[in-house]
Amino acid sequence: MKKIIYIISGVVLCTLIFNFSSCIDKSFTDIEPRIDSTLINANTTIAELKSAYPGELIKLTDTTFYKRDSIIIEGIVISDDQAGNFYKSIIIQDATGGIEVKLDKTTLYNDYKRGQRVIVICNDLYLGDYGGLTQIGSTFTENGYRQIGGIEGDVMINKHVYRKGKVLVPVTPLTLLPNMLTTNNFSKLVRVNNVQFTTLSLPGTSNRLTFADKAGGESIDHYINTCPSSFTSLVVRSSGYAKFANDTIPSRNGSIIGILSYYNGTYQLIVRDLKDINFINARCNN
Repeated sequence: MKKIIYIISGVVLCTLIFNFSSCIDKSFTDIEPRIDSTLINANTTIAELKSAYPGELIKLTDTTFYKRDSIIIEGIVISDDQAGNFYKSIIIQDATGGIEVKLDKTTLYNDYKRGQRVIVICNDLYLGDYGGLTQIGSTFTENGYRQIGGIEGDVMINKHVYRKGKVLVPVTPLTLLPNMLTTNNFSKLVRVNNVQFTTLSLPGTSNRLTFADKAGGESIDHYINTCPSSFTSLVVRSSGYAKFANDTIPSRNGSIIGILSYYNGTYQLIVRDLKDINFINARCNN
């Protein structure tokens, strides 16, 4: 009889300890208020947001859009900074367009992988541009000039940018044609088919060109064209800090996937890594 009582007492004691531990865990993990981002939905498309940019730095407030207190966009991450060709930003895309979200943080691929759906609470952020490419973020001042910059610190980043769900949803690249080099397609994931690099070597030498200047940390633009020739101002731009900066550009023909960017009249294609370049065909003569 005593043995049965001891067993029952032990079970009761374990139950009490387990319940107490659960309460302790819950109280500590729930100290900070949380928002389940899966419950947040966009009320503004990326195209709408970009249309609010007047051509100069603007702060987004509850009066930016008529009868819309909050400004919330949702998109899928299409950029990837793991190979070093993107820096302190993520680029997201919805059905209407894409936009660069400036974050003052590196190794963003750990938190914002390709295909990750994210919510951006835009209130109190800024719309600006760099060389004609619309961006959203915070601001900084340099030489007395206030300009668009990255959202600083994890606290502020987590206040404005939320991951939505755990399932990655890769974006299918848009097949880019020459007449599609428009602002509507800036910051979208695109594919250019039947393409090759225009120049392979330094003028007057047999020295093959590399994607960028790794030693000097300088970015380089390389013109590309299709067969037959159709693009006149499209370049593949690579950072001098990219892991593949010192690799020679491929000599063959094929397809390139990248994010369509723009800087002061030049249309740029930014690849995420060398897997975005698939040159398996013989080079053509334009």
